[in-house]
Amino acid sequence: MPTKFDRVPRVERKAVSRKEAAETEIRQLLAYAREFHGDRPYKIEALAEAGGMSVSGIRTAYKDGEIDTVALRVGRKPDSRRFRPPAAGTTR
Repeated sequence: MPTKFDRVPRVERKAVSRKEAAETEIRQLLAYAREFHGDRPYKIEALAEAGGMSVSGIRTAYKDGEIDTVALRVGRKPDSRRFRPPAAGTTR
């Protein structure tokens, strides 16, 4: 006979899904703040403080995939000097 505890794994999976979505959103926000905000990107220290992360954590939190997703969403290429061209032998 099912009990209320049988719901726990299902509820936990939903919670994990929400957590993963939030982490994805944070990485995309960081990519936007650093790579798409013109000549005055958000200061890395302020982003680190707001996100409870270290400065080095902010620098490595997002990758090319997040930059590409943000570019599609805002309809333009990154405008930051920090934009990294693709590594030799790779395509974007």
